Amino acid sequence: MTKHRGLRIGLILGAIAAISLLHYRTGTHHLWLHQLFQRGYYLPVLLAALWFGLSGGLLAATAAGLFYVPHILLAWGHHPDQSLTQYIEIIMFFVIGGLTGTLADQERRDRAKVQETAQKLSDVLAQLQASFEQLRRADRLSALGRLSAGLAHEIRNPLGAVEGAIQILRRPELPEATQQEFGELAQREVDRLKGLLADFLGFARPAAPRRLPTDIGTLLESVRLLAAETARMSGARIEVEPPENLPSIAVDPEQIKQVLLNLVLNAVQAMPNGGKVVLKAARKADSIVVSVEDEGIGISPEDLERVFDPFFTKREGGTGLGLSIAYQIVNGHGGHIQAWANPDRGMTFSVTLPLNQEQFPIGPRMAASQAGTGTLSAEGVR
Repeated sequence: MTKHRGLRIGLILGAIAAISLLHYRTGTHHLWLHQLFQRGYYLPVLLAALWFGLSGGLLAATAAGLFYVPHILLAWGHHPDQSLTQYIEIIMFFVIGGLTGTLADQERRDRAKVQETAQKLSDVLAQLQASFEQLRRADRLSALGRLSAGLAHEIRNPLGAVEGAIQILRRPELPEATQQEFGELAQREVDRLKGLLADFLGFARPAAPRRLPTDIGTLLESVRLLAAETARMSGARIEVEPPENLPSIAVDPEQIKQVLLNLVLNAVQAMPNGGKVVLKAARKADSIVVSVEDEGIGISPEDLERVFDPFFTKREGGTGLGLSIAYQIVNGHGGHIQAWANPDRGMTFSVTLPLNQEQFPIGPRMAASQAGTGTLSAEGVR
């Protein structure tokens, strides 16, 4: 920094000396050259003011005046009019140097304030990030506690049923028909446990999506066919509004199909007296929005805030993992899932998937991801 300062001072003094030398070496009959050299003093004065502020501008103006005044006295003393003009020019050196230096000092003060404010903001941001990380850790621990409690609660009932069935089956005098009945009961509860654990693993370690170009219209029709029989048995019907001019989207078709099937079956279960489920898709900006609308009993506002929480369910026999897994799948595609009450009756669940999938590479799932994948259950919160 000191070296640069010395070079700048040397440059300013050298420029003033060079301009003064040109004045002294040029004859007075070249008036236009002297006027040009005279304006040349402004350059070092301005540089000094910009580099060193008010003091630098005034000192440079003083140096320019000291170099220039002897030339005025020697060369123009017998021309009072010319001398007066040149003395006024020296005064202008000080005016320009003072104004420019004042502005340069003000700019430095403002820049220092901005840097100080930026540093304070950076410190505050660092503190906020540290606090956020602490909150995230606390939230993860809290979520782990809720998951553990929910899993223990869900496992306890089927384990109790299996234990009771085993105790009864151990009776030597038990009739064969009763043995078969309780054996089937135990098998059902074991199957339920396996399904619960598969769902839990699917929630805890969801597979990475295998993205393929997918036609949304074809996907919606596939979901309708898969859920058609369940809907018919419940007295409901599923309709697909054909999407118009939608581009293909790079998603994992099986995962998104599971998400939509879960939403459709939830909608059917929410209509015990029958009704209509409507599947439709539309483009919104750079995303595709798929919605599932039903005419069911709806969800209360207090429950609506928790529908995607793991193990939250209002359905008897449900695990409460279906919508949580759906949320994870959609989030893994860079999208989001929402739910709201319809104006008249029923609910609408919407799945928003971004069209720009460049940051999400298309390719096979990692073997490590597949190892923790479970089958998505067709159950929800209702």
